[in-house]
Amino acid sequence: MSKRNYYCLVAGLPDIIPDDKKLHYSSVELREYLKNELHSSDFELVKLFYLTWDHNNLLDLLFDKEAEWDKRGNYSKDFLEPYSDKKQLESLNFSLLPDYIADFIKNYHNSEDKISKSGAINILTRGWYEMMLASGNDFVAEVAGYKKRMGNIMLALNGRKHEIPYDDAIIGDDELARALKKSRARDFGISDENIDIENIIQMFEIENILDREMQFDNHFWKFLDEITFFNYFSIEKILAFLLKLFITERWFVLDKEKGQQIFNQFLDKLKSNFEFPEEFAITYGKRK
Repeated sequence: MSKRNYYCLVAGLPDIIPDDKKLHYSSVELREYLKNELHSSDFELVKLFYLTWDHNNLLDLLFDKEAEWDKRGNYSKDFLEPYSDKKQLESLNFSLLPDYIADFIKNYHNSEDKISKSGAINILTRGWYEMMLASGNDFVAEVAGYKKRMGNIMLALNGRKHEIPYDDAIIGDDELARALKKSRARDFGISDENIDIENIIQMFEIENILDREMQFDNHFWKFLDEITFFNYFSIEKILAFLLKLFITERWFVLDKEKGQQIFNQFLDKLKSNFEFPEEFAITYGKRK
């Protein structure tokens, strides 16, 4: 089946850079715009990339009810809040949620063993990857694969650096996942030419946290450009723009003071327990 092209829409998208100082519109506004401009099946692909903020909002309802609601999630607080109350479960329509989120909510409320926040993050992330890979869209699957690889590598590098057990946090059982768990070599013995492990390690070793974050965002930005090089007016070009907008939004509010605050939070959490802090989880985007 031939792909739909959105000539006028793509032509009208503004040029953006990772640390753009001017935002033409927010990712929330873009979603509302795309809802009216895209075919319904293409818009469902767009919604996939907003689900990680639904993860965050759901986790806040379960673990931190005082947290500010993130409007980037697909679901409103009024809709999602009842799912955090075990007493209301029987009256709720779980078919309105992705299967993996519905299953997580049921397991969270009914499991005999209490699910920790880090465990919940891992469960939701695994489910999200499975959904992305089963989307039927090559771009979505490639982005999911990239994020999974990078997330696992970051978990391993942070675990090794701070001497924190990380094997259980690694997602998947592919060759990369096994190497990250077993190898003690600097490069984990990774020989896959599609994974520039030495460059990733060098970026990880940058001491200035803002410079490091910028390098990783640029790495992802370059990846998006590469996999959409031959996409001109298709949904893939729009999805790539959306992911770039997520990056520019973050840098629009991320200054040196904020960067130092994030770094201090990392250290405090690492010193206080052996669970990976939420910021190390494999998710799209980060809280402002």
